[in-house]
Amino acid sequence: MLRTNYGFRYSDQSNPLMAIRTIGWESTVNESYSWNGLARDDKFVVFQYTLSGEGHLVYDGKHYTVPKNHGFFVRIPGNHQYYYSSESKTPWEFIFLTATGTHVFAHWNEIIETNGPVISLKPNAQPIAMLWEMMQSANEKTLQDKYDISVRLYEWIVACHRIIDGKPEAGQPVPASVSAAIKFMEGQYHRFLTLEEIAEAAGTSKYHFCRLFVKSTGVTPIHQLTKIRIEEASKLLRQTNQSVAAIAAATGFDNSSYFGKVFRRMMGDSPQQFRDNTGDDIPANHLFID
Repeated sequence: MLRTNYGFRYSDQSNPLMAIRTIGWESTVNESYSWNGLARDDKFVVFQYTLSGEGHLVYDGKHYTVPKNHGFFVRIPGNHQYYYSSESKTPWEFIFLTATGTHVFAHWNEIIETNGPVISLKPNAQPIAMLWEMMQSANEKTLQDKYDISVRLYEWIVACHRIIDGKPEAGQPVPASVSAAIKFMEGQYHRFLTLEEIAEAAGTSKYHFCRLFVKSTGVTPIHQLTKIRIEEASKLLRQTNQSVAAIAAATGFDNSSYFGKVFRRMMGDSPQQFRDNTGDDIPANHLFID
């Protein structure tokens, strides 16, 4: 694929869909490459990822170096400037995406507020692989439908959120030991479980297991166990007449007071409030907690 960029224009400028403006692959050794976010007329967002060399970003008065395997998110207009400096002594090579749309701005705002403007991404990270795929599709002239473009952009944004939230990338296989541990917890949640027992069910040491579990699921084993217990408790609250204390005991909690605190933290309501709230337009018999 050639080092170039691709632009997209839409006849219906009021269309509420997410819209890619440009994607591309470029390199610069010129200090004239400098973009001031307050000196640009249009309204859009930018993601730029360094392949080699380095760039610089000043965001709200704070300076960031953007080296290899790092990217940045900025909004136009905005209080920032990104630029190349000859002090780097090597070309700044990067891939980039610009986009527009009300929802796009909301996502950029959330990403920057959560993570800051600069992010570290491995070359094989899903957002980077997806950006290369979109460029390849543009090169092959198969990325021309505005609806397809909107869906592809949204999927790319979700992939960024997953990484920032510490979640495993979509499509990554779960190791057999982690699957075994989850199955064990789903079958034994009603009784007191130690981390050592769960790791033993996974067939590995406690410390290695904990690291692998968090890497694979984005949460700790104990958080996963609590989630399983609260999901089961929510089902019992809606589908049975058991007391809150009985449900707490049936789902592995030492006492109903602690159960109530955990339930409220994860569900937003007390167990009794959740049970009484039967006026949902579409009541759920089974809830899955993220």
